[in-house]
Amino acid sequence: MFFSQNSSKGSIHGHVTTANDPLPGVAVVIKNSNKGTITDIDGNYALKNINAGSYTLLISFMGYKAQEKPLEIKAGSNQEINISLEEETLEMDELEIVGKSITQEVTEQAYSISTISTKNLQNTTADAKDVLNRLPGVRVLEEGGLGSSLSFSLNGFSGDQVKFFLDGIPMNNFGSSLSLSSIPVNAIERIEVYKGVVPVWLGTDALGGAINIITKQNSNFLDASYSFGSFNTHRVSINGAHTNKKTGFTARGSLIYNYSDNDYEVNVPITDANGNVLYRTNTKRFHDAYESATAKIEAGVVNKKYADQLLLGVIVSGDDKEIQNGAIMAQPFGAITRDSKSIIPTLKYNKENIFIPKLNLSLNSSFNFTETNNIDTLSGVYYNWLGETIPRGQPAENGQANDLEFKIREFTNQLNLGYAITNKHSLALNYAFQNYHRESYDYEHPNDPSNDLPGILNKHVLGMAYKFQPNKKWSTTLFGKGYFLNLETNQQSTSTGNEETTSIYKASSETFGYGLATSYFLLPQLQLKASYEKSYRLPSANEVFGDGNFVSANSDLQPEESSNLNVGANLGLHIGKDHHITVESNFVYRNADNLIYQVVTVSSPETNYSNLAKIRTLGVEGSIDYQWKNLLNLGASITYQNITDQADRVYNDYSGWQTNFNKGYRLPNTPYLFGNARAVFTPSALLDMNNTLRISYFYNFNKEYFLSWAKYGSADSKTVIPAQSSHNVELAYSLKDETYNISLECRNLTDARLYDKYYLQKPGRAFYIKLRYAIGR
Repeated sequence: MFFSQNSSKGSIHGHVTTANDPLPGVAVVIKNSNKGTITDIDGNYALKNINAGSYTLLISFMGYKAQEKPLEIKAGSNQEINISLEEETLEMDELEIVGKSITQEVTEQAYSISTISTKNLQNTTADAKDVLNRLPGVRVLEEGGLGSSLSFSLNGFSGDQVKFFLDGIPMNNFGSSLSLSSIPVNAIERIEVYKGVVPVWLGTDALGGAINIITKQNSNFLDASYSFGSFNTHRVSINGAHTNKKTGFTARGSLIYNYSDNDYEVNVPITDANGNVLYRTNTKRFHDAYESATAKIEAGVVNKKYADQLLLGVIVSGDDKEIQNGAIMAQPFGAITRDSKSIIPTLKYNKENIFIPKLNLSLNSSFNFTETNNIDTLSGVYYNWLGETIPRGQPAENGQANDLEFKIREFTNQLNLGYAITNKHSLALNYAFQNYHRESYDYEHPNDPSNDLPGILNKHVLGMAYKFQPNKKWSTTLFGKGYFLNLETNQQSTSTGNEETTSIYKASSETFGYGLATSYFLLPQLQLKASYEKSYRLPSANEVFGDGNFVSANSDLQPEESSNLNVGANLGLHIGKDHHITVESNFVYRNADNLIYQVVTVSSPETNYSNLAKIRTLGVEGSIDYQWKNLLNLGASITYQNITDQADRVYNDYSGWQTNFNKGYRLPNTPYLFGNARAVFTPSALLDMNNTLRISYFYNFNKEYFLSWAKYGSADSKTVIPAQSSHNVELAYSLKDETYNISLECRNLTDARLYDKYYLQKPGRAFYIKLRYAIGR
């Protein structure tokens, strides 16, 4: 990282501190030049390829005395210059803000992006799901309590239309034990949400956006926490890293454990043996326990001539889940279970100025070994919501007995090359490859021919981008992508003799997309953004092959196609020295063909994925944030998305092409108006001490929406997911500069009846306490 590749030039590096603590976000600039950078989370900086000569180095950061140091650069030299800044109290109009946080740097990209730092959330019991739910345009729909299945919605796109990454590595098939609800906030540094247009460097076939979860990157730290609370919920998180600055050796790891009985109260129907509803009552869930554990270890070297970073790692995870119900809550299950275990070796490598100056390379690879078992073998009886068994002549709770084992082998690779032609022109190339292989075997049906035919899916995504940035105000990126899919699976058909046969089904597709992202600072505080993309999304393994429980297979799915347009603006205002206001707004247009969506019916716990011919999304989102000193933070966001079926005609397997009676109606089971608000008060800031008291309030709102198409049925017969509001409050106290921490939290303060995915009820009022120890943050 600190070695020049050009013998006629030199470089400098160093560490910026205050009272021996590292300072991130400090601006380090060579005066009267275009050379500059900001310090990373550990206070480190580096400037390379500086022409030989005499300069002045300017080091500045808000609230600290700026320093100027004379600098003599010699050809081939690599100087270490360490700086210690002193705090300074200044009036706001006397201070020029030069440095920016990493979150600011990411947000100011030309793409439509929201970034949230977890700095002030570390003492809460939040996980990645909870953090994302506080962003405009984002809804995470869950089927129940801890460990339940999730559906992610971003500006109307959901499921695999939005791709997830963990430090740039795709999370497509990490297994159910490593999901948004199992990654605690203590392990996260920030989350980046790309809306619509996705940068080439992520190398994905996302249709509506991407989420990149960045874990803590500190060189040396330890963060350990334990929380417990309602429904016998226990969560443990231990994260740490150690780096030897002399040798460059680094090791980092994390350990995550989650458990909950999920025995919260629900309002449900009690039925007889024929499925007729006798009455409704409030009762506790009785077969919904969840347990998961994940260990992640990485080791390697940093800041070497041959690598800025070279890390080998492994992720080991597993979970056990009792299944209480399917896609609806009409009928509970008392014996269906699912368990999975994964081993995922990983490789991370990056190097700046590799082979030639200004050529940067990064490589992220992983190999996923996952085994999943779905068991439904209870026969002769069924359960009601009171936990009672009732005789019934059915071979299993979900209609057909199965003891199904999946073995998944998946290799993913992300290769990025970046080359800066000049200070204004640069190129980027990405190649992403996914090889997915799934074998299944049903011990209840050993002679089923489908046991002998694996599901194989190969994806290739190739992207190239050109960036033009003539000055600090304007930046534009042009890009193109190629999408290539090869699919091989089994396909069942029924012969004239009503016998089911299984045959090998193969399919392939090649599609190409393109796009543009541009941004312009109309004023130093006002940034305008616009982006457009012709995008494609290839069917995922779960959509094509099913999940063996409640999602059936559909090998005929076609790739999705979408034209995405985002137009937005960010405004940041300083009023005096104590007040700061940030306002963001974004307009969204999507025109999608062959949209893959999940088909849900009121009468069945099973679902499947199908294509909708044409879908249009018109939406707008906005957020406002107000900060007064370090005492008070207020924020709110709201999202409106009108997602409608626009096809004139649709194809039906029984009657062929016919008029689409749903044209103009909103897509069912999809929220269209929702928002949130927060208020965080830190009274300890008045006392200027090392101990911190923080009081937080969070509010979520969701407008009612239909489970099925609004066109059909009378007003009384339509299933409506009702409007709902929830309130969470948190109280956190920290000692010795946040080394020792304790927090109390109440979720769903009013004990409201809350619903999410498919009219499934979520937990009522719940209380949690969290203990946390952290050093080297």
